Amino acid sequence: MDSRLERLQEWIKPEVRGLRPYEAEPSGPRIRLDANESAFDFPEELKREIWETFAQAAWNRYPDSECRELRKALAEREGVSAHQVLLGNGSDEIIRDLLVCFGGPGTRTVFPTPTFSMYRLLTIALGGTPVGVPLQADWSLDAPALQQEMAAETTRILFLSSPNNPTGNSFSAETMLDLLQGTDRLVVVDEAYRMFSGGSLVARLGDFTNLAILGTFSKAFSLAGLRVGYVVAHPEVIQTLNRVRLPYNLHAFAQAAARVALRNPDLWQAQAEQIMAERERVARALSGYPGVTVFPSQANFILVRVSGALDLRNKLAGQDIAVRGFPANEGLSDCLRITIGLPQENDALLAACRQALGR
Repeated sequence: MDSRLERLQEWIKPEVRGLRPYEAEPSGPRIRLDANESAFDFPEELKREIWETFAQAAWNRYPDSECRELRKALAEREGVSAHQVLLGNGSDEIIRDLLVCFGGPGTRTVFPTPTFSMYRLLTIALGGTPVGVPLQADWSLDAPALQQEMAAETTRILFLSSPNNPTGNSFSAETMLDLLQGTDRLVVVDEAYRMFSGGSLVARLGDFTNLAILGTFSKAFSLAGLRVGYVVAHPEVIQTLNRVRLPYNLHAFAQAAARVALRNPDLWQAQAEQIMAERERVARALSGYPGVTVFPSQANFILVRVSGALDLRNKLAGQDIAVRGFPANEGLSDCLRITIGLPQENDALLAACRQALGR
């Protein structure tokens, strides 16, 4: 190895050296049911509308760093002030900025497990200590254990993904509000999948200045390819995040697309309802297969427990169908997470599972 490279390797922070990168499947499989993307592509007529809007913009100029028009439209949708909204290059960027502002060396970040892996990964990368609190057997929150960890002097943030990725269930609103009531720590509720559940704590923002709610255009709005995320919180929290937010973090095309998306709420609601109907159909079918347990879901995916999960995943891959498996250290090695696709994609999945499981 080159001596300079050896020296650079020596200088990597120990906490980063031990991290495993976030892994996503390659784009090769014909049927992609592994990434929780929307089953529906963005409609062609709306793509043309976005392109016509963007074509009129000056491409040699930086985009609006404050995303003013988009923030205003999003604030109207959420029923809040534009000063309570901040946009990011996906919600991942906002999670990082929250940890930059409120986390870091000497602090603890608390979250239930299993959950979205970026809470842990970014906490470690920024020098903080991740504290995972196992969910109960029915995937509900262990409120007493969470309260105990949140009471620690160095705890700064609690992340709650509801509906939770990868389990699919929503957490009890009453339990989350009780946790908020009993703490002065920042509580971040990640509502990436809320259009598939119907539940939200946005209306309670006025009651809790320490509540922040994450959202994304990657799921129900069919814009995963453009990476648009947002957070709604007290104006002081937004102002703090703005101090570390990278300038021009959301490019002009993404801003234009998100604005068009917000002008068509009925379309996304109809698509969400179709996905939910397919979710129930797929769940019922898989529940009838031998050795398969399907957990209730309020997201655009389902979690299934099946003996030989890795073998089934490989057999599905052999038929050009990608689903999400889990490493043994995540405690879900006997589970698969399956995104709900279009009806014909779901039919192909069910047929492949029927063949692989010998129904």
